[in-house]
Amino acid sequence: MITQGFLIKQLSIVLLSAVKFLFAAPISYLFGFSYFHTLLNTSAGGLLGVLFFFFVSRVLIRVYLNNFPLYFRAFEQITGIHFPAKRTVNISSKKKRMLIKLRNRFGYPGIIILTPVLLSIPVGTFIAAKYYSGRPNLLVMLSLSVVGWSVVLTSITAFI
Repeated sequence: MITQGFLIKQLSIVLLSAVKFLFAAPISYLFGFSYFHTLLNTSAGGLLGVLFFFFVSRVLIRVYLNNFPLYFRAFEQITGIHFPAKRTVNISSKKKRMLIKLRNRFGYPGIIILTPVLLSIPVGTFIAAKYYSGRPNLLVMLSLSVVGWSVVLTSITAFI
């Protein structure tokens, strides 16, 4: 018999897998789920997270690229301040520097492999959608990475 508490636990594991994939398998075992159930929940949640954040990222990037120049020109007209056409990029935070180093060092395969574990699904999917959206199998590769890491993390957590 499925209880309300069981459904809440299962839904929380799926949602956690969509956002913070690394912590989902240990918490699933703490809730008392079996290996197969943990594998199913973390895979489903990770895949739903990749799909959601991939399409949201594409929409946000498209809206930003289409509308930002209009806002920028309007700001120049209102204030009378003219900005040079080419601006330098200021990388001010350690996190931004780390992401750019990661992208430059590992490229497409590194982003795909490290997205579920190191970068988190929302951040990694956004980076992949921004820089590698022209790749034909980007969504498939992100999905395979999530399922692969789900097997690895669920197996490691099961034997600890």
